[in-house]
Amino acid sequence: MSVLSEKVGVLSQEDAIHLLRRTTFATDWPTLSKFSQLTISEAVDLVLNNGKKAKPIIGPEAFNTTFKNPWQMPESERTPFVDALYKAIWDHNGELKGLWSDKMGQETESIAEKMTLFWHGHFTTQFTTGQIMLAPLMLKQNNLFRTNCLGNFRYLLENICIDSAMVIYLNTQESTKKAPNENFSREFLELFSIGIGNYTEADIQEGAKVFTGIKTKFFTNDWDSSIPLNTTFLEEYNHEFGEKTYFGVKIPAHSDKTLNGIMKNEIVKMVDILIDKKKVELANYICEKLFRYFVYSNAQKADKQVIGEMAKIFIDTNFEIKPVLEQLFKSEYFYSKKSKAAQLKTPAQLIVGLTKHFKVENSWRTWVMATCGQELLNPPNVSGWAGYRKWSDTHTFPFAVQQMSYFIWNQKDEFITEWIKQFSDHENSLKLVEEITTMFLVKKPTEAGILKYQKILLNGTYDYEWINILKMPSNGGVRLKTLFIQLVKSPDFHLC
Repeated sequence: MSVLSEKVGVLSQEDAIHLLRRTTFATDWPTLSKFSQLTISEAVDLVLNNGKKAKPIIGPEAFNTTFKNPWQMPESERTPFVDALYKAIWDHNGELKGLWSDKMGQETESIAEKMTLFWHGHFTTQFTTGQIMLAPLMLKQNNLFRTNCLGNFRYLLENICIDSAMVIYLNTQESTKKAPNENFSREFLELFSIGIGNYTEADIQEGAKVFTGIKTKFFTNDWDSSIPLNTTFLEEYNHEFGEKTYFGVKIPAHSDKTLNGIMKNEIVKMVDILIDKKKVELANYICEKLFRYFVYSNAQKADKQVIGEMAKIFIDTNFEIKPVLEQLFKSEYFYSKKSKAAQLKTPAQLIVGLTKHFKVENSWRTWVMATCGQELLNPPNVSGWAGYRKWSDTHTFPFAVQQMSYFIWNQKDEFITEWIKQFSDHENSLKLVEEITTMFLVKKPTEAGILKYQKILLNGTYDYEWINILKMPSNGGVRLKTLFIQLVKSPDFHLC
């Protein structure tokens, strides 16, 4: 019997919030109320279909700033150009982090941003490597992940090979016919597709030849002036056009000396060979990562059957991502007790999940996320974020609570008393507490727990006085902020 047998019926409120927590970064009460009236099939189709329709982030005009190569200038003129270049790298990528975190909070009915972050942590690229990583390059890669987040994995494998940011990050830029650089070829197998132990050094060496001569232009005065900025191209005299042998299969020599020719005659064939020879290893490797991301980070032996069924779907659908997640999210297994409240929130989930509701500077949001261990566009290394228990330790937990409490306390009273009007019965203190805790805590508090939070909200006054307290924002705002600060201190606030 399948462990991913379909769960039918209308989503309970508990199941709706579980689905939304796992597939989005933030929700609100109207969205939760809407999903609680849908069948499981309707709800899953909604978040996945919206994910398929994801639109790219459009960069601001500042991202169009261009630079000459300062290392081609006289030394006496170089310093101000280098300073401006690296300031732009930091400032513009910082702005992109803010734009992305905004989008995470806005997409309350789509899996697109959760999947974009998944692929960013899988096909890792950092902007702070010391190399020239301008924001348009990171934005282009980010949009590649977003607009193909639920598509065919084969397409992502092929296109990451010529992605401009990746070409720089894993040193394809330096790879020549005489000295092929093996960094990308190695990570392509070890981290991006089939995992360590499933290939040989010869496969890495032959794969590296495929990527020789692939370059990215980001300085206006480098290479041919007809080559558009921030794009990948082929420097043909540095490419190895001869025959290669990949996993024992020949990739024939050819004479199409264009980047499209390399894609068609070598990269596509290389991916075809990899998938043909290692389809089971690839499917299991990617599906285990999806399982860890959406279900439980510490996958156990008992979970191998689930991962195996996901992998079979992956293979049977020619490596389409959407059918795998559709089967998972519609399954009894996904809504079981074992799967709920089993994840620590990532810093992105934790901070975006709260700040989506209130007014906050992008720089504050992304700084707190980074200090808690998840800086967007800058994973710690090529393996991405370790996650799991790394998300909460004796430093990050108190820091996150402190910063969220500071942020909450500095909200305007008028704003926060207006914000609670999204809840269906905000003038009833007990109902309000029930709904706020349902939305923000991973486990619904017991009756005693609800009464405890109601007592914090009322602060010694009677329940019937709450409606009048709300008429005075200076009083109601303080009570609500005090309640929220207690919530962010709760371990259940930090679980997903």
